[in-house]
Amino acid sequence: MTINCNLTESDYRAFRRYVMFGYHKMHWYLAVVLISLLAFDWFSYKPDATLTEKVAGQVGIVFLWLVLMLVYFAAWKIITRFTGRRFRGSIGPHTFEIGEDTFAESNAQGRQEIKVAGLRRVAETASHFIVLTNTGTGYVIPKRDLQNYEALYELQKKVAGRGA
Repeated sequence: MTINCNLTESDYRAFRRYVMFGYHKMHWYLAVVLISLLAFDWFSYKPDATLTEKVAGQVGIVFLWLVLMLVYFAAWKIITRFTGRRFRGSIGPHTFEIGEDTFAESNAQGRQEIKVAGLRRVAETASHFIVLTNTGTGYVIPKRDLQNYEALYELQKKVAGRGA
């Protein structure tokens, strides 16, 4: 089956958001680190410490954590602002071909073909299909240009069926 679509910058933003928060689940890592810091702080006080001192320490840790997260996200925004063009995907018309054992993507810059065995995951979000490969790259297919999703559901079954 052949899928023709027009990719925009917002499609790549959705792809990056899925990879960071849907696939890698970065928010859970950050929550575990914060909870660990709070537990370490709570149990590191001397036995004669008052509850007020412990709560003040907890508030200080949360405040420090928020400041560090703000600095981290500001640095992330600055770095992506300056390097964003270098790592941006190809904007414009794309053609995805789903064969019996291959998945291919063509655009103005060239063609890439990968065996189904080289795919790690085919995920579905509210507005996109995300195809992740074993090498760490991926493809985004917006739903707005699709008439039916059957070929992508079949690809998803093949990839999930082989235990990826």
